[in-house]
Order: sequence, then structure tokens, then C-alpha cells
Amino acid sequence: MTSTWQINPAGKGRFLPDDLSLYIGKKTLGKLVLEAMEEANARKAEREGRESRSVAFESAMMLTLLTYCYATGVYGSMDIQLGMQRDQMIRYLCAGDYPDICVIRSVRRYHRETITRCLAAVLQRVWELRFCGEDAEPTCGVPYIEALLTRWFDANSTPDFKREAEERVLQAARADSMAADL
Repeated sequence: MTSTWQINPAGKGRFLPDDLSLYIGKKTLGKLVLEAMEEANARKAEREGRESRSVAFESAMMLTLLTYCYATGVYGSMDIQLGMQRDQMIRYLCAGDYPDICVIRSVRRYHRETITRCLAAVLQRVWELRFCGEDAEPTCGVPYIEALLTRWFDANSTPDFKREAEERVLQAARADSMAADL
């Protein structure tokens, strides 16, 4: 898990640290992930024209878990499984049902679009809380870098949250591919 800035002059690349909890805390991030998942389920139910839940409880838990992990820079399935032992928020999101690596990979593969959409919503919300609010003052250990980034983003358009989310999901797939090659 890293928290390095990955921005190039053309504006392509990461605009937030891998671990968003550095900005807003794990509890707040967990809440934002749960809200994004509820919103995604509500939109899908509206499209389908029914009130029933759009995904089974297990799938909803897994989608929430993966969205949270990708928002905190935990990408590989093995790292997620290890996080279940070390990270209290990951254990909470698992709700007592600890999936294995194959299940994690399968859920990512078959629900990639939903994870990407929810992750993009979380990225946007963290961005708004961090840089667009009235009390949005840099508090990370390196204020001059954040001040430069804030000015850079003020001068340019709003970041592409969907693209950032897609890149994080792709990074998770790459992490699993590299682990399989070992």
C-alpha cells in the first residue's frame, strides 16, 4: 500500500493517494463505500422496475468489500485475504463471511462495472470532501505538495473519477495476475 502522488503534467494518472483513508479516516471511508453501494443498488432496482434487492446479500457484501479495499490501496486478492486478519474495517465489511482468493477474483471479474461505478462515486466524494469543501485545508504531512495540487486542479478540469476507478480495478487484476505467475 502506497500513498505516493502519481500525476504527470498532461493530467493523466492518479490524483488521490492509493489509500483514501489517509484523507478521511477508515470509518468515514467505509460509510462512503456503503452509501455508494446502496445508491448503485437503488439505481439498478429502478432500471429493472422492481423493489427487490438487485444482488444477493453475499454479492453486496463482496462488492462493498472490494470497493473499500480498492479505495484503500489493497488490490491483490491475497492482500485482501490478509487484510481480513489485520484490518478491523475489512473484518467488519465481511460480516463474518470471509471469502477465499478464488471468490474475490470471481466477484471482481463478474461485477467489474458495478465495482468501478461505486469506486468512482467514492473517489468523487472523497475529492469533494478533501478539496472542494469550505474547510478543505490540506492536512497530510506535506502541505506544500497538496497546495500545489489544489492549485493545479483548480486551474484544470475536474478529475476523471471513472478513469481513476477503472485504473484501480485494473491494478487489482494485474496484482492477481502477477501473484499467479509466482
